[in-house]
Amino acid sequence: MSYRREEEREVYRDPAGAPVERRAVAEERVAGETVAYDAPPARNEVVRERVVEQPYVAAAPARDEVVSDRVVQDESVDRLSMLDLLSRVIWFLTGLLLVGLVFRFILKATGANTGSSFVRFIYNSTAAFVAPFRGIFSDSVSGSNVLEVSTIVAIVVWALVAFFVTWLLGILLGGPSRGVHEYRRDVRRY
Repeated sequence: MSYRREEEREVYRDPAGAPVERRAVAEERVAGETVAYDAPPARNEVVRERVVEQPYVAAAPARDEVVSDRVVQDESVDRLSMLDLLSRVIWFLTGLLLVGLVFRFILKATGANTGSSFVRFIYNSTAAFVAPFRGIFSDSVSGSNVLEVSTIVAIVVWALVAFFVTWLLGILLGGPSRGVHEYRRDVRRY
């Protein structure tokens, strides 16, 4: 004995005009070999029939909706982003200065040739930042090598100045919030 299955599918519109898919599935028992202990099957007897109706969806439905958001805007956020930007700029410029001062110290300690344009550039660009610290300690000279202690002092002092300036900016700009604005925002989505 075997089964045969038939399936019908149609799409139509319901009274409201919405498309509906109708599927009908019918399974039939078909006579095959007869078995002695089985009753003879009736020809094309329907064993099961199931009809399913469901809304037909051809594509994603388009929808029109309005979404409302509650927006809280804190004035301190703008000040903190400005503080972050100023701190980054200060530390970038301080980093450039400190790299120049380290190069100056190394070039002086190794007795670099002052006839080189790079060496002259480093000495001239960092001279103004080392000048306030000359004379605090005496420099140790051995031939053309100079251990310039004033450059080491300049590195430490300028790093501390940058640290305290960014700290002061944090105190001035990073104080408590001066106000919070709250409003609703409606967004239409299609």
